[in-house]
Amino acid sequence: MRRTLGPLLALCLGAAPATAEELTTRFEAGVRAGIGLPVGNAFGSTSSAPTGTSLSQLVSWTVPLQLDIGARIGPVFVGGYAGYAFGKTGSLLEFATTRSATDVRVGFEVLWHLGPEAKVDPWLGVGVGYEWLTLSVGGANGGGAVSTTTRGFEWANVQLGLDFVLGRNFRLGPFVVSHVAQYDSGSFGVENGQGGAVSQSGDVQSKAVHAWIDLGLRFSFLL
Repeated sequence: MRRTLGPLLALCLGAAPATAEELTTRFEAGVRAGIGLPVGNAFGSTSSAPTGTSLSQLVSWTVPLQLDIGARIGPVFVGGYAGYAFGKTGSLLEFATTRSATDVRVGFEVLWHLGPEAKVDPWLGVGVGYEWLTLSVGGANGGGAVSTTTRGFEWANVQLGLDFVLGRNFRLGPFVVSHVAQYDSGSFGVENGQGGAVSQSGDVQSKAVHAWIDLGLRFSFLL
């Protein structure tokens, strides 16, 4: 028994430093840009919309920009993200003379790199966060302006990507991510042509699950 345990203990002790060296920690920052496509309903069934209100009726598409900041611990990136997207409003808002749509996200994510030492490094990730969608419309001939913001938890996002290694510190490659979320509450404000304003907030009465599918490029820097 002693003859067996001796070499085994020596092997374990000898392997420990190598494992510690492999799990090096480096600061990592990433910037993403792409196009976002809406999926599912923003709101559930109501008397005026028995089948619900699809997200694409509010926003046709977006251009999402995102910043990732965290640490690369061995093959795993752990950190936070903040995103801002601007886009084209959907068919329900075509009546307005001026209109805009923006979407903001913040959250936490983990990205696992399958080939961190290879020239081509595939990765996958998961995350959770919070989302704010703001829609603004303005009437003709100096009419009133209306702005609404709906918000809720992003239950999960699932990510896939491919990094091409550009030297020791830089990475660039495509990615796709699916954000699954639900709007829980909102607020709206109305401003008339004379400068008066009215605002109100509350919970979303008819909730529904929606998603955003983002496709684009991610550039990252490791220090």
